[in-house]
Amino acid sequence: MTHQVTGKNNFDFNASGVDEILQNVAYILSTFVISCPLYRDFGFRLDTLPPFQLAKRRNTARLLESIQRFVPQVIVIDVDYLGDAYVGKLEPVVKVIVNK
Repeated sequence: MTHQVTGKNNFDFNASGVDEILQNVAYILSTFVISCPLYRDFGFRLDTLPPFQLAKRRNTARLLESIQRFVPQVIVIDVDYLGDAYVGKLEPVVKVIVNK
């Protein structure tokens, strides 16, 4: 089954099973690289914003690497972005399959 995951602000600390795994992916998508003190390469990177297409490519590579490293239970199928180049907003949307 394919799941679509975006970053979120509210986390369920009692989540288990597939919900916990998807929540871990969402946490990576909503965490900026510098904001995580233990792992400086964890999350979504902000220093690559202009130009928009280059930023999408660089952040996709970093997100794939982070998800594979920290959530090995999922297989990433697709990474897409919501956002506006004129505003400078990138919001990653990741499609994954959970391997249990």
